[in-house]
Amino acid sequence: MTRRPIVIAVSAAMAGLVSVSCGETEPAVVGSFTLSGKVTDSRMAGLAIPGAAVRLEEGTSASTNTDSLGQYQLSGVTGGKIGITVSAPPSYRRATFEVDVRADQTLDIGLAHTGEPPFSGTVWVTPEILGPDDPSSFGSVTHTGRGMREIFDRRANAWITVNAYLFDVQFGERTVEWQFNPEFGSAEAAEAEIEVFGPAMGRLPAALLANLQEVEVNAGQGAFGGNSYNGSILIHTEDPGTRRAVNDGFLEEVFMHEGAHASLDPDHADSPGWRAAQQADGVSISDYAQDFPDREDVAETILPYFAVRYRPERLSAQLLWLMTRTTPNRLAYFDDEELDMSPYTPQPYVVVVLPETVTLPVEGRGRRFEDPPIPRREGR
Repeated sequence: MTRRPIVIAVSAAMAGLVSVSCGETEPAVVGSFTLSGKVTDSRMAGLAIPGAAVRLEEGTSASTNTDSLGQYQLSGVTGGKIGITVSAPPSYRRATFEVDVRADQTLDIGLAHTGEPPFSGTVWVTPEILGPDDPSSFGSVTHTGRGMREIFDRRANAWITVNAYLFDVQFGERTVEWQFNPEFGSAEAAEAEIEVFGPAMGRLPAALLANLQEVEVNAGQGAFGGNSYNGSILIHTEDPGTRRAVNDGFLEEVFMHEGAHASLDPDHADSPGWRAAQQADGVSISDYAQDFPDREDVAETILPYFAVRYRPERLSAQLLWLMTRTTPNRLAYFDDEELDMSPYTPQPYVVVVLPETVTLPVEGRGRRFEDPPIPRREGR
């Protein structure tokens, strides 16, 4: 008698024991059989879960782990009703169910994600995604004099009008005006800051520079910021977060986040496709994205997306696992959008493995580094 494969999809709400029969009404067959199949993410068809533990609860309590394709095989399985437990911590909920084995059987299992974000914030997770060894489009710097500009100052939490030091800075073929608070005291002092921040900003892929119009720079303390409505990035040069970004190599990661605000939010943050991906994933990549899904989700997700598609070799096994197995539908959304990530090219597929140990949450200090959000300028 031909047996049809069984597919088990364990939902996030499912609890207790699920009973599955491999046959219809025929009596149990005594014998030794093979149970095999694939363990996948129930949120995305075909997304394998490598390293998942598949354990029999009856008899010899045989167990195995899925391979890189999510496949498993258990031989010598005694016929009859057998309890099975499948687990892949810390990302997936453990599934426990019962199956009535009457012959060699194919049993595919879908695991539900825990729904817990793995990161507090993605910007500060690793400084290895981009750095000085990567190309930069940062080019010429031209001082264009002084001019009245309205810039945001977090110390006053307000837009202020100043007689700014102005510079035209080239990033490839794009010219971006840098506007400096006059507190810097001279054009020379202001230009020195461009040399600190400009090369890192120039390492952003093209899609994240596409709407960048201006960079507003203050001294003193205040969080970074990025806005799509005026295509700007905000820097306070003396903030502890700024100094940490400079000293510890996180500038590129910070600017990727802010560049996403400036250039990606307008087309993606509220698009039907992005909303559908959010719903399908059922979890955010970070606490920061989860707390502010309308405002921070695109910016928090673009950095892991770039990392797994363009720089996977720079990620630990733990980070590669968490970044690929938390928001797969959002990653697929970015794939489908075919963003211009030049000068970078996608890297060959890297085998994802479940690390032996994963610590959660992965610390990302300063996850609220943009709070409160920058308000719009009056009349804009």
